[in-house]
Amino acid sequence: MLLRKITIACLFLVAACAKKEPIAKEKMVDVMTDVMLMESANAINYNHGLLPDSLWEKDYAVVFTKHGVSKEAFKDAIAYYQEHPDQFSGIMEKVITRLQKMQLNRQSEKP
Repeated sequence: MLLRKITIACLFLVAACAKKEPIAKEKMVDVMTDVMLMESANAINYNHGLLPDSLWEKDYAVVFTKHGVSKEAFKDAIAYYQEHPDQFSGIMEKVITRLQKMQLNRQSEKP
C-alpha cells in the first residue's frame, strides 16, 4: 500500500516537472513574427531610444491578444525554447523567411 502511494506520488511529480512545449511551434512562429514587427517598428518610431515599460507592455498585450496567448504562456514558451535552442532556431528561421516574404511582397506592390 505504501509502495503504491509512493509510486503514484512519483508519477505525479514527474508529470508536473516535465516541461511541455507551452505554445505550439507554428503558433510561436505567428507570435514571434508579430513580436519582431512590433519591436522593429518601435525601434524605428522612437529612434532606438529607451521606451517606457508601459509602452512595451501595451504593445506586447496587443500581440498576445491577437494570437490568444497570455503573457505568462509567452514567458513559459521563451523559457522552454531557451532550453531547446535547436527548436527555437527552427522557429526563428521560419519567422525570418516569413518576414522576408512580407518585405518582397511590399516591394512588389510599390510602383
